Amino acid sequence: MHSNVANFRPALLGATFAVLVATAVVLRPLEQSLASTGGHVEQLAALAGRGGALAVLGGLRSVVAGGFWLQANLAWERRDAPATTALLGLTVAADERPLYFWLNGARMLAYDLPEWPLAAAPPAAVRQKVRADYARQALLFLEQGRRWHGAAAALLIEMGNIHLRRTGDLESAARCYRQAAELPGAPYYAARIHGELLRELGRPAEALAWLRQVLPKLPADDPAARRGVVLERIAVLERATNTK
Repeated sequence: MHSNVANFRPALLGATFAVLVATAVVLRPLEQSLASTGGHVEQLAALAGRGGALAVLGGLRSVVAGGFWLQANLAWERRDAPATTALLGLTVAADERPLYFWLNGARMLAYDLPEWPLAAAPPAAVRQKVRADYARQALLFLEQGRRWHGAAAALLIEMGNIHLRRTGDLESAARCYRQAAELPGAPYYAARIHGELLRELGRPAEALAWLRQVLPKLPADDPAARRGVVLERIAVLERATNTK
């Protein structure tokens, strides 16, 4: 399993009966509202974070979202793709703030759900299309996260990973990693991966310019910065481009 759903589940299962009752009380009017409008998740998603549903959820946003996440987990265990997808939408609609929901939801969409219909070993073209469709769905989910949650390097890195592992679009992956690296608090490796992808795309001069730009920002006393690795890559690129 690519997501961390299983790790989250015990905490939810340990919630008190009173909290579950409170959740049910809050969910009931929301479920009725969805039913009256055809059950469109997007309607509740538009309300969440925009004033409408928040007035109903109040301080129980995280509890309601946790309830939806648990239901999504159970749907995942049943391999019910439509229910899992809908419940992921409801989870982030109830509370868009935790990155956990966005990242693990995208991993479920990109890596778990497409494997279920492929158990019968369909032709390669069918397998490719199913995986591409779910990858696109996961990317749209993360784009939604960028709109609702706000700028976060983790969301862009996850998008880059999906491009690398599912779509094979190195150009888009490189763009995602660069955008992530330019955000405050981004992990150092985002910049390194962007440089490596530029090299793989056959653009060593751009990769060299990028790593030279990054190098002064890397602290020598932080092992995570991997300053020595970046220096080595710069030297390799200088030789490849005959540049000093």
